[in-house]
Amino acid sequence: MLRRRLMRAGVLALAVSAFASANASAVTNPIESKYKVAGPSAIATSDVTSAGSVTYNLLYPADLGAGGVKAPIVTWGNGTDAVPSQYSGLLHQLASWGFVVVASTSTKTGKGTEMLAGAQYLVTQNATAGSPFYQQLDTTKIAAVGHSQGAGGAVNATTHSAGLITSTIPIALPSTIWVSPGDEYHPEQLTNPVLFLGGANDWLISPPSTIAGFYDSVPGAAAKAVLKNADHNTIQGTGGGFLGYITAWLRYRLSGDTYARGAFAGTGPEINTNTAWQNQAEKQLP
Repeated sequence: MLRRRLMRAGVLALAVSAFASANASAVTNPIESKYKVAGPSAIATSDVTSAGSVTYNLLYPADLGAGGVKAPIVTWGNGTDAVPSQYSGLLHQLASWGFVVVASTSTKTGKGTEMLAGAQYLVTQNATAGSPFYQQLDTTKIAAVGHSQGAGGAVNATTHSAGLITSTIPIALPSTIWVSPGDEYHPEQLTNPVLFLGGANDWLISPPSTIAGFYDSVPGAAAKAVLKNADHNTIQGTGGGFLGYITAWLRYRLSGDTYARGAFAGTGPEINTNTAWQNQAEKQLP
């Protein structure tokens, strides 16, 4: 009986400790805590094949257009040989926070052509009577987000978009030694705000030093951060510890969310003091 009581006491102590830790995180990093959980919208999904025979998964708020608010657009790029379902945590998260996500099913996204075409498809749908997206989208607020090869695709889609794409998040952007001919990308050509993210344990493909080099090459507004205890593929599945600040960045850059802005800009950006992250830096963010 005594042993059982001791075991129960130990379990209770662990539960109390976990609860206290979660509460402490919410107090010290309230912006991340707000945006790392699902947003207020239920999610609708559909599939579409564009005129170029590219198939896309679409994820968007089920209450699209509620309150007269037009939804920003996020075009997504998969890593090599990956598909959107492998990033369900992140893509559903973004749709729940009010973004319309167009995710190419291509497993080879380095050139960024499918990503740019996905954004252009939604722009066309916004102007097409009878489309569920007709006059429901903010076509002046479009982000390109991608992982690994898709991170390179996000850079390429942005630099080739003639200003259509207004923000970029390359996640685990590979060192140039891993880039196939024809898939080369040039972060130094980015003229819109960009957030470089990576994992501290991604020592081979996209190590922190590589992310720092890309960040340094951008002449304008940019931020970078490396998630501790994360590897190259942590973004897959649930999205791990990346969800909060990816969502906050997009809310800040695409939705004009002043609270989310505090994670990266202003006096004492929250991400800089978040002990779950390292190598944080920002420059010229409005």
